Amino acid sequence: MNRFRDWVSRVMYGRYGVDQLGRVLLYVEIALLFVSAFVPNIFLSIVTAMLLVWIFFRMMSRNISRRAEENRRFLSGWNRVKSFFTGGMRAAKDRDHAYFRCPSCGQRVRVPKGKGHIQITCPRCHTQFIKNT
Repeated sequence: MNRFRDWVSRVMYGRYGVDQLGRVLLYVEIALLFVSAFVPNIFLSIVTAMLLVWIFFRMMSRNISRRAEENRRFLSGWNRVKSFFTGGMRAAKDRDHAYFRCPSCGQRVRVPKGKGHIQITCPRCHTQFIKNT
């Protein structure tokens, strides 16, 4: 077992490995394999094979900066989607506060409801904007 681990370490030295995007692609690959087991379709098989090649390409790549940039872009979009669902749920349950986005930096700002027209100062960039609560 130790020799195998050493061999894997030598092979992966200087290579990118697995990141969050790689894990998501792997989960999608497993789901596609599961679906293709019950729905035989040549297009689905080709997509599954191409996705598997892409996963291995990303893992074995030596262009670490390029793969890290791909992962950063993926996480940027993923965090937007995730915050939409988690932040939206929190805002829907909060009856005492209103939530606004700063027009300059996009920071979410929480202010008390029922105060009428108020001037809001963003805690991140200190931009001031007026909203009706």
